[in-house]
Order: sequence, then C-alpha cells, then structure tokens
Amino acid sequence: MKSFKVILRGFRKNGRLNLLNIVSMAIGIVTAVIVLAYVYQEFNYDCRNKNSDNIFRVLTLSDNNELSGAATYGPLAQSLKADFPEIYDATRASFYYGYLALSAGEKKFNETNTIFADPNFFSFFSFPLISGDAANCFNSPNSVMLSENTAKKYFGEEGALGKQIKIGSKRVFTVQGIYKDFGQNSNFNADIILPLEIISKLTQVWIEPSWNYPADIHTFILTENKADVDVVSSKITGYLSGHVKENPEKLFLQPLKNIHTEMQTGWESVPQINVSYLYLLVIVALIVLAMSAVNFFMLYIGMASKRELNTGVRKVCGASRAALFRGFLNETLSYLFFSLILSLLLIVLCNFFLAGRVEFLPEIKDMNRTLLLILLGVLFVYTFSTSILSSLFASRQKTDKLFKSEIQSLQRQPRILNTLVIGQFAVSIALFAITTLFYKQVHFLEKHNPGFAREELVTIPLNMHIGEGFYNENMGVFCEELKKQSGVKNVTFAFSSPADVQTSTDNFRCDGMPEGKTVNMQWNTVFYDYFETLGVQMLEGRSFSSDFQNDMFNDDNGKCSYIINSKAARELGVENPIGKTLYAYGEGPIVGIVEDFNFKSLHSSITPMCFSMNPIYFNEIIVRINPQAEGVLAGIEKVWKDFVPEYPFEFKFVDDHLTRMYQSESNLTATLNVFAGIAILIACMGLLALTILSMQKRTKEIGIRKVNGAKVSEILTLLNRDFVKRVAIAFVIACPLAYLAMNKWLENFAYKTGLSWWIFVLAGVLALVIALLTVSWQSWRAATRNPVEALRYE
Repeated sequence: MKSFKVILRGFRKNGRLNLLNIVSMAIGIVTAVIVLAYVYQEFNYDCRNKNSDNIFRVLTLSDNNELSGAATYGPLAQSLKADFPEIYDATRASFYYGYLALSAGEKKFNETNTIFADPNFFSFFSFPLISGDAANCFNSPNSVMLSENTAKKYFGEEGALGKQIKIGSKRVFTVQGIYKDFGQNSNFNADIILPLEIISKLTQVWIEPSWNYPADIHTFILTENKADVDVVSSKITGYLSGHVKENPEKLFLQPLKNIHTEMQTGWESVPQINVSYLYLLVIVALIVLAMSAVNFFMLYIGMASKRELNTGVRKVCGASRAALFRGFLNETLSYLFFSLILSLLLIVLCNFFLAGRVEFLPEIKDMNRTLLLILLGVLFVYTFSTSILSSLFASRQKTDKLFKSEIQSLQRQPRILNTLVIGQFAVSIALFAITTLFYKQVHFLEKHNPGFAREELVTIPLNMHIGEGFYNENMGVFCEELKKQSGVKNVTFAFSSPADVQTSTDNFRCDGMPEGKTVNMQWNTVFYDYFETLGVQMLEGRSFSSDFQNDMFNDDNGKCSYIINSKAARELGVENPIGKTLYAYGEGPIVGIVEDFNFKSLHSSITPMCFSMNPIYFNEIIVRINPQAEGVLAGIEKVWKDFVPEYPFEFKFVDDHLTRMYQSESNLTATLNVFAGIAILIACMGLLALTILSMQKRTKEIGIRKVNGAKVSEILTLLNRDFVKRVAIAFVIACPLAYLAMNKWLENFAYKTGLSWWIFVLAGVLALVIALLTVSWQSWRAATRNPVEALRYE
C-alpha cells in the first residue's frame, strides 16, 4: 500500500508527462494488437472449420515445377478417394465467374457470387446451416441453397425453406436449405450454391466427365489425420500419368488455410491477398510498437534524471541496487498497467466502431486461443523488456557520482535520449516518404491510359444462358437497336470487361514457327465491332466482320479466324503472320494484328493475346457511349426491357472497374498513412515530453540569459536549435532507407511512377514543421517567463 501511495504521488507530480507516456504506450499496443490479429487471420482462413487442418486443395504443376492452376479433371476427386485409403473424403466445387438472373415474384437480381458443388459440400466443409439437412441438400438437380442474407433479400423474414426461385426465364428451383453467410475470413463466398451436375444447363461451363482435359472445378480432399498428408503428397505427384496420355501435370496439395495467401491461381471464390502487403503491415505495426516503447524509455529515464539526488540519498542511506531496481520496476509496471487498460478500451473502439465503417482499417474478425496466446506473448515481451530496461538504467547510477555538481546540473540529458529521438524521427520521415510514393503510384494506376476508351465504356451483365433472351441469332438485332439510341457509339459482346481479362494461358503455335516451339498466350472471345467499340487500332489485316462466315467459331470442325495483339505477333517470330494458321483451342488463319493495350492489372506487363469469336463464352455486353449525352443509360435500359423484360438490368462503368482493381493498393496506402500519422504522433509525444523536461532543467539558465539582455527570439533559437539538428540528422538517415523500401515495393508493378526528389523533401519538411510546432509552444512559454520567477526556481 505504501508503494502504491509513493507511485501515485510521483504520478501526480509529473502528471502531464506520465499521461503522455501512458497514452503513447496505449496507442502502440492498440496498433500492434489489431494489425497482428488481422494478419494472423489472413494467414488462417477457414480456421473455424472443424477439419481445417486436414483439408487440402489439389493444384497442378508443369514439368518445370511452375504452378499451372487449380483447374482439375472431372473424375479426379472420386479417383483419388478410391485409390488412396489415407483420403477420407473428397469433393469438388466450381466458382462461377458469370452472372445468373434470379427472381422470386417481383424481386429480380443478378447474382455474381455462385458456387456449383458436389452433394457432400456442406458436410465436407462443415459450414453451419440455419435450416435444411447437409446430407440431403442437393437430393435433386433442381435444389438450391441460399445464404441467410440472400434468403431475406428474396423472401423477407418469412421462411425461405421449401420456397421456389427462378433462374433465368424458365428453370425453377426449390430452396432446400439456408446456410449462414460465409465469414469474412473464409475462402468461400457465395450467395447461392447449386448442384455441380447442372452447371452446363445454366452456364457455359462444361464439366468433362473423362480425363480428356481439365475443367473449371476445384478438387478438395480430406485426410483422416495430419500424418497422412506427407504420405498422400508423395503418392499423388505423378498420379495423372496413369490417366492422362499427353503432357500429364504433377499434383500437389495446398492446405485450406493457406489458399488465401499462397499461389495466386485466379478464379478464386474470394480474391487472394498479396502476402508482401501483410508483411509490410506487420513491420510498420512493430515499428509503431517499438516507438511507443522508446517513448516510455526516454520519458522514464528523463524523469529519473531529475531524481538523481533522491536516488543518491537512498543509496547513501543503505538502499541496495536491487531494492532501487524493485522500486523502479514497480513504478514502470504501474504505468504499463494503466496503458493496458486504456489500450483495451481503444481496441474496442477501433475494432467495433471504426473498422466496420472505415474500409481500409484492419479489423479483428475472429479471436481464437492461438491468436490470443500470440498477442499475450507479444505484450509480455513488450512489457518485460520495456520495464526491465527502464528500471535497470534508472538504478545503475553510482553513489560516488550522484552528488558532483556537474551531475546535478539540470542541463544534463542522457546521451541515449538524443539518439532515440533521432531514430524516431528517421522512422517517421521514412514512413511519410513511403506513403507519399504509395499515393503517387495509386494515382498513376487509376489514371493510366490502358490503350482503350476507358471513360466511354459501359459493361452490362449478359445474365442469360445461350439460346435464351436475345443471346442467340438476335444478338446482332439487339446491338443495332442499341446503336439507334442517342449517345450510343458502338456495341459489342465479350468474355469479360476489357479492363480485366482473366483467362487461362496456354501454349499455342503457328505455321512458320520452328518445330516444337510454342508461345504462351492468353485468349479472349469477342463479337463483331469489339476493337471499334474499345477504340483500339488495327495495325495489320482486318477486324472480325459478318462478311466472313468463317470468322465465327464452327462447332463441327473447330475452326475460326484469329486476331492477335502486337505482343503476340512479336513472340510468334513469324514473318508476315497474316494468313498463317494459328493452332489454339481451335485452328484457323490470323486475319489481323491489333495494337497492344492493357487488358489486365498494371502489376504485369502486356502479354500475348489472341482473340476469336465463340459466343458460348460471352459474359458481358460492352457499350461505348458519349458520357455527356443526356438519358443515354435510360435509353439502353429501355431497349433491354423491350427485348428481355424478365431479366434484371444492371450496368457498370469500365472506368470504375479500373479504379476498383487497385483497391487493395489504395486501402494499403490509406492504412499506412494512418500508421505514419500514429508514428509521428508518438514521436511528437516523446518530443513534447522531452521538451517539457528540458525546459524544466533549463529554467534557471533562461532566467539568467534574460536578465543579461537576451531577446525572446534568441532564446527561442537557442532552445529549438538542438531539435532542428536532430530532425536534420534523422532526415539524412531516413532518405536511403525510404529509397530502398520504395524501390522494393515498385518492383511489384510493370508500370510505375518515378521516385521524385520532392517526395523526400516534402517528408523532411513536414517532419521539421511538426517537430517545431510541438516544441515551440513550450519554448515560447519558457522564453517569455518572468526572469524573477525563473531565478526563484528551486
């Protein structure tokens, strides 16, 4: 009790400084806890699944051990289960990338999050059901499972179980169950789940039942225990060689919890994350935590230096170094205790009130025992190291030096404090520079000219199955009607938006190439006027035209015409490729070469691409409009309703799509900007506290200088000069560190902005201004104080 009273009395005596110290530590703890919890969750998707440790996805590797993808053969799941006793169960799922038009009464919506799955999907993954039976949810091909929110969207609060819902204009499905919405930290995201067996009846996806070629399905296996994983992995590597005749790929297993962070395969139900961004967040969070620890160390040592005489008297009176250490340790632990209480309140505020409303803020979605132990371990190390180091430093002073006049001088500051202040501002300047570059790069990405008329393009989901609505021989008629609308310049169809063509890459060859040579090329299927609609120029040859019947893919002989981009023409290495036969998914002549344009994210450079016309793969209608024309979108909607009133109408601007493509970079930039602000705030808290200490120590000196005629401006210059020097040294240290970090990050992009000199200057000037604003108020108060009062000090 006596120790507590002593600690409380000391806290009151330096109230402002101690409050700054506690708040600084709390901010550092909150930042570290939220970021570390968020990153842990990103690395452990679907960890709530009761079999998560034993579920694996089957991936394929090429001969040179490069990732081929997650697309697997139709019979693979059951074949693996039958041939390997270590595999307890297997299931398949297809993450559909197109649109389905659903309706229940007057409610009509386009659904874009759809999974087609095997009957054992829910029992395999143990996803919780609100109603229905996991074992019998797909007992009929006309069964459908709805998420909780989707059921409410179509049927309100009344029970959806057993109700009917229509897909497209004809097919009626019965709701066999309602499942809880997938969590935010799950590899699965679907508003509706349908039987895999009917996928070809609703979409253009076909599940080949033989081993002839892979399909757009993901295969998952469940082992009985962890020990079986290594056994299965070694056995299945060459498994396809017994079933696939030409170029069998290798198989390997990917843990379910690692899908979100490993092997960027594409066609995922939930977008995967760039792991380097997670590491960057961890580094920044630990830096902020370290800065708060440094603040505590600086302020405590600074305050302890004011009590050197008191410490010396206690040592002369018989206090041992161990006793002094215990006293200082109790004091530091009490401050840390108050910081932990405050940090808990801030964590609740940030996670439950701010993170849900501010998109870019990390959020703790799920707390489990492992994560809790990790966080407690970090807090223990932080508390132990901070309190022990501070107490050791404060108690290590020698008795014979405590009463010497130069030691008692209130002008003396421990040299380590200056070093720590410089280090804090170096980190802050580096963070300022890095976040400024991030903003510059994101702006460059969002405004970059991709090579087509991005601001004039609108995409409309083609939410009907081929043969329904106008998705047949009436496609041309529909296009012509749209072109009659005021403000519509052109219309076409395509597999996907021109901003993000996510198709598989395969090895194609062309006549005239050396024997055995192929070119890795992507494909896109388009309609007439595609390049004219995008505003992309033909460099050689011609565009697709209805005047040439052979341009369209022929199902009977697998032939069609091809157009390739300039990059593909260079990779083929064939002189005058126009007219040469290209052997892709079909075969046919190359009739045109189009100029290169960015059809993917700017993270990667332009790759070879071939274009063909195969209507079965169309997912989007692309309309080029005059954005300034009044009523153009209303006119498009009117034509839509004239043709297919039973299908919901939606549209998206390609320009918005391009902006959303870089949402992760934008969110990262905003998050780092918050952390940079927190870092500079913590640095300023430390600087402010040291300024207060310094002013207290130099009160008598300032009074003497004023009595001898020193001006206020001269005293301000004297007091602020040391801080300016520290910021200048920090700037010199920060610049090369920031430069290296920026260069490393920019390596992720094929197209990047420049490292401008003004980024470093701006960061340095901002740090200097903030530092001066922090110390100037205290300096002004000390410089304008009545010298008589100053000389009475002590």
